[in-house]
Amino acid sequence: MRTLLVLFSLLLLSSSLQAEELVSVVSFAEEPLTITAVPGEPLQRLIELPDPAISSPVYALKGMVRYENVRGDGYLQLDSHFGEAGTFFSKSLAAAGPLGMLSGSSDWRPFVLPFYANSPDQSDGASPNPEKLALSLFLPGSGTVSIGEVGLYQYASGEDPLQSTGQWFGYRGTALLGGIGGTLIGLWGALIGVVSSRGKARRFVLGSANVLLVIGIASVVGGVVALATAQPYTVYFPLLLIGIILVAVIGKIRSSLSVRYEQLELKRMQSMDV
Repeated sequence: MRTLLVLFSLLLLSSSLQAEELVSVVSFAEEPLTITAVPGEPLQRLIELPDPAISSPVYALKGMVRYENVRGDGYLQLDSHFGEAGTFFSKSLAAAGPLGMLSGSSDWRPFVLPFYANSPDQSDGASPNPEKLALSLFLPGSGTVSIGEVGLYQYASGEDPLQSTGQWFGYRGTALLGGIGGTLIGLWGALIGVVSSRGKARRFVLGSANVLLVIGIASVVGGVVALATAQPYTVYFPLLLIGIILVAVIGKIRSSLSVRYEQLELKRMQSMDV
């Protein structure tokens, strides 16, 4: 239980101290670059970066995008060419956020196209370096898209390009919180189911339930603060969801456990009086 509390606290208090390194900047002759959908040519090449001088397994193209009256689900695409190893793609097809698709109309918003290289050589510190990078735009129907200045960034292995400056934690932190936290809570539920049915470990069971209630309340408060301070959806939503579930479920379970222990204690006392 202490592990769960420490994990939650670390994720909630963590800040984006990433070693983001700017490799290069792409500026256009006319700022911004404006692209209109071409019938029969949904995929248009916008930028090519030969020999991009990437030395890290984690990198990303970042910039600003604006679009008007885009029909269908358009997206930006980062092509990473690794010679004989092949070409790999990153596409902005998420429902929202910097990796969100292009659909309808939007004022200027940031976009991020990350890439996480995987190679057997990474175990000894080596990583594959792309020979060429390319940025493309896919528009399935009509629409106009504008692209601002684009930057190429690289990161240390294990860092998350989608974690913006000032963001409490990124997508990986969210996955870690949900995965490990859910597992520990599941194990806790199985354990208290066994010991409470036997009337054992009352102090531990009720005490640990209190700890989970505190975590739930803290999670709700953290989610509200995150929402009020304009943290992204991937931060405030899981905090609110986990907090509400913990407060509602654990609160009900704790009440039932308390009644059960009192009933078992009463039966024990009655049997001693016989």
